[in-house]
Amino acid sequence: MNLIYAALFGLIGGVARALIGLLKIYRINNKNKLKISYLLITIIASGFIGMFVSLIITSNYTLSLVSGYVGIDIIENLVKIYRKKLNL
Repeated sequence: MNLIYAALFGLIGGVARALIGLLKIYRINNKNKLKISYLLITIIASGFIGMFVSLIITSNYTLSLVSGYVGIDIIENLVKIYRKKLNL
């Protein structure tokens, strides 16, 4: 049962990260309209990544929430580094 709660809190953390990131993008760049398909894909992907990271890292609920949120940032930064290496 603890794993289910850890996964749920990681999912919540990942979804929160996705929503905050999308809000930042659309607040800064007012030209873009919010695409529902992009929103749903981002939320689902972030939720599952957050859930996966929280299951790997911890079973403490608070840490699961934080690891779900932070796990997305870690993956995002790794992708940015990899893209920079490919462009060189």
